[in-house]
Amino acid sequence: MVKIIDFFKRTFKPRYIYSLQKFEPVKENGFYILKESGTHTCIKATAEDIFKSDLLYNINPADIIFITKFEEYDMREKQKFEVVEERRDLSFTIQNAYSIRNINGKELLADQNIIEKLDPTILVRIAYMSGLKDGRKISDKISKTEKIKAAKFTKLKVIK
Repeated sequence: MVKIIDFFKRTFKPRYIYSLQKFEPVKENGFYILKESGTHTCIKATAEDIFKSDLLYNINPADIIFITKFEEYDMREKQKFEVVEERRDLSFTIQNAYSIRNINGKELLADQNIIEKLDPTILVRIAYMSGLKDGRKISDKISKTEKIKAAKFTKLKVIK
């Protein structure tokens, strides 16, 4: 009989008051929607509000883990760079949610922090273009210093 009473107490009086509403969008304008158990009331709270107040102890731990992972993913996405402007002299304007920067193609390829946060297809295109530009410069230097002579005309015989 005691086990049945304990079961009903745990079922109708949960340990955690709030649970995260995980329907899309999970995070709307920086706020998470938390539903109170047993009622129809909801509260909106930011991640900072949740982690810096006593509200943390009243939320289901599985939901706290979900919020932490979601915030980490969101922060990584905000740190990714994207190319905003591409100029003919092989300089680029790149930006993320925190900064905007003008950078040369070679400097961009040498900076490991930017390489990690840029789309690989864009990196390949930038590397190709900077290599193509350098190859053209070398080709121009060679053609200016050496004049390529035409090959001697050789007469070919048909062997039967």
